[in-house]
Amino acid sequence: MIDITATHLLKSIPCFNSFNSEVLERLLGSAREQSFAKEETILLEGDPCPGLFVVKSGLVKLYRTSLRGDEQIMRVVSPGGCFECAPLFDGGPNPVSAQALEASKMIVIPIASFESLVSSYPEVALQFVPILAMRLRDLLNTVEDFSFRPVPSRVAKLLLQLGERPDDGSVASTSSPLTQQHLACVVGCSRQVLNSTLQELVKEGIIKIEKRRIIVLKPEALLELTYPEL
Repeated sequence: MIDITATHLLKSIPCFNSFNSEVLERLLGSAREQSFAKEETILLEGDPCPGLFVVKSGLVKLYRTSLRGDEQIMRVVSPGGCFECAPLFDGGPNPVSAQALEASKMIVIPIASFESLVSSYPEVALQFVPILAMRLRDLLNTVEDFSFRPVPSRVAKLLLQLGERPDDGSVASTSSPLTQQHLACVVGCSRQVLNSTLQELVKEGIIKIEKRRIIVLKPEALLELTYPEL
């Protein structure tokens, strides 16, 4: 049985908060909480899907691995996010692997429970259409970036996405468990190329690096790199 915090979290997620009380009670009754240590594997690409995962705390990377062992990070999931939606509907294996970037807690809804719920309440499936559509758009944006954007442009776009702008109007910064190797896997380049790109941005005064924090000094310059056609 999951605790009240997990219950509130599920109710706050758009695809769950429109369920009626009967559906939600059944969903919560089948859910369980599971903990993962930092760098622990949660699931593997190609394995049978165990169910729907909702991140309660921590951070999870979703990635694919090539035959040569190269890693491509598809998405990083923070608290309140969910993953492994597609196999719930197509019956296929996990399309990605998942690993905890830090100690994390998951709310897991077993696939058998979800299938039983959809069988009884077909309208439940419709609540996941916006999520699947958003994932498709994200994938198309990734394909576009890899096809048409050079590495500096992809790095600039990622820094803009990760940056958090303070309310006081000061410069944006990002600080996260993502290492430079992780960042390289997100933008699809080697760590050496990423480091060279970051150092070039430092040299141009666009960013500065303090330990694991990347501070954006000139967000407008990153924007120009991201969208040079504007």
